[in-house]
Amino acid sequence: MNNLTGLDVSQYPFYPRSAAYRELLPNPRQRVEERSSRYGVFPYSERHLQCLWADKHWRPDLQTSVAEDVTVLSPGRWNLEAGPDFLDAVLLAGPDKRRIVGDVEIHIRPEDWEHHGHSNDPRYSRVIAHVTYFPGTIKTDTLPGGAMQIALRDPLRSDPEFSFENIDVTAYPYEVTRTELRACAQALNQADDPDAQATILMAAGEERLRIKSQRFQHIMAEQGEEQTLYMETMAALGYKHNRFPFRLLAMRVPVSQLQQMTCDADSAYALLAGVSGLLPEKLDSHWGADARAFVRRIWDTWWKQRNAWEHAIMDQTLWQSASIRPQNHPRRRLAAAAGLFGAKPDVFTRLTTLDTGDARNWFRQAKEILTEINAPAFWQHHLGLAGKRNATPVSVLGPSRAAAIVSNVFVPFLAATGKPIQHLLDHLPSQGGNAITRQTATILFGRDHNPALYRNGLREQGLIQIFHDFCIHLGATCEECPFPSSISARFPPPDHSVNVGQ
Repeated sequence: MNNLTGLDVSQYPFYPRSAAYRELLPNPRQRVEERSSRYGVFPYSERHLQCLWADKHWRPDLQTSVAEDVTVLSPGRWNLEAGPDFLDAVLLAGPDKRRIVGDVEIHIRPEDWEHHGHSNDPRYSRVIAHVTYFPGTIKTDTLPGGAMQIALRDPLRSDPEFSFENIDVTAYPYEVTRTELRACAQALNQADDPDAQATILMAAGEERLRIKSQRFQHIMAEQGEEQTLYMETMAALGYKHNRFPFRLLAMRVPVSQLQQMTCDADSAYALLAGVSGLLPEKLDSHWGADARAFVRRIWDTWWKQRNAWEHAIMDQTLWQSASIRPQNHPRRRLAAAAGLFGAKPDVFTRLTTLDTGDARNWFRQAKEILTEINAPAFWQHHLGLAGKRNATPVSVLGPSRAAAIVSNVFVPFLAATGKPIQHLLDHLPSQGGNAITRQTATILFGRDHNPALYRNGLREQGLIQIFHDFCIHLGATCEECPFPSSISARFPPPDHSVNVGQ
């Protein structure tokens, strides 16, 4: 029996199983989203805000609700136990730069302080700053004496190049996997339903994709559909190490201008490489004749446009190339971007005209969009500027990265535009797993589990969502995690009691 059915899914018709997964959360997201209408939707989590607070690279200039400037000398220690989010932060406040030391609590909305019951909780008595995304204030007598109220939305919006999508929440402190069998694994092992593991993973996978679609809708409202697809695909081309600079490049060279000012992949590459700062200033003696001729040709196009784009040229130090395989070097990934968005027909046109009704055919065609790219000819036979020419063509985008973009960008993007994608979900390609999926699978299923259980794209998405919702969002207190009891409530163990009277 499937114990994750029978719930109202009318609000999210493309992700019918995601509502069931939200019922496993201690504070189901659908209730939070309904309550968010007063402010507008914030399609990210408190953890995004925590990461932003912890990292000065993302943290904006701050002001209190009474317009006092705040300088963060130390954000404090990230608290993985119960209590405030950060302990022993050091702040300077006001024109006199008074030094304040204490704890920091972070929420999405101001009233979350009271909704979460912090007003009378002694663990929050040392809070010196209540930091929220949305502006607004709560009564000062509900906060510890002198606590500042700081809102992040407006200072973040003042930076047109900031995006929460650039924050890798998995790069910040989270629990180290233990060797003993966890309570959630025990609950799943004891479940009477033999399909409990698969059912939970698929429901969680749909929830992850639903959240992505909601975020895309949020971006579309400001950027439009075509620019949103462009930005998200560019960020995915950067993978983990260069996600931020690729997204930044997409913002500095919008897709409308890229298509207006270029006529083919070569001219698109010249513009992207020039603005990115990755176009070499000089020819290298180690390059072969092909590379030298290619760079000269790109410069012949770029120098005519350089003055007009001088204000947008990125600092080369934003890009990471150390320890990156040649086929994944950002210069080569720019060739994929140029072929995808500079050549005709472009990705947006090709993707939005595919029929989602035939899942297998759709995935084949979607992958072809990403692997059969009309990129600059040089990059179809070279892995790098200093490498030798390959006699046979080499795809500028490999099958594993293509599969990741199809699952993480194309499918949720189409759902955000209103195209039906539910027929695609059970056919998502596997991305081969990563450290997060392996760690979460070990937590859920034990060290000796069968990896075949999650060799499916939707189930891999589910592992990642569970990791975000429970393994890091709720901190390192595994013993207090509500997931095992949620599992047992949905999938109770078999009843072995014997009725003696019969």
